[in-house]
Amino acid sequence: MNVYCDDGSTTIKLAWNDNGKICKSLSQNSFRHGWKVDGLGIRQTFNYELDGKKYTYDEVSNQSILTTHIEYQYTDVNLLAVHHALLNSGLAPQPVSLTVTLPISEFYTKECQKNELNIQRKIENLMRPIRLNKGDVFTIEHVDVMPESLPAVFSRLVV
Repeated sequence: MNVYCDDGSTTIKLAWNDNGKICKSLSQNSFRHGWKVDGLGIRQTFNYELDGKKYTYDEVSNQSILTTHIEYQYTDVNLLAVHHALLNSGLAPQPVSLTVTLPISEFYTKECQKNELNIQRKIENLMRPIRLNKGDVFTIEHVDVMPESLPAVFSRLVV
């Protein structure tokens, strides 16, 4: 399955085709270090482990990890946010191919050429394995990277 992902610093926006119907999903970014107690409240607890470090989704924490910086694109929190969005999209965990974006300033060099190093960093970041405590996760099999804003006008360009 192909999933298109605008993995912004505050919100992840997903879109995919389900038998000819375009489906969409939004997920806010709000992660902190450590795990939350499982089973409190009515919402599912999302405790993740990544490279031996523990993180949790916590929309009300004052200890949320800052995501509004350019390096966010290559961080643990970016990978967590993409997986969290997938897990909350209504899709069952499965193998997926992702099309994601990088800010224009990261996608291109100062010479207006593709920044292959940054593109590869983005791909490698999203291909890392992640574990959800007491749950299954998506398997990201392939990642394509596009410059930010281009997906918004893509259909107009190819019509």
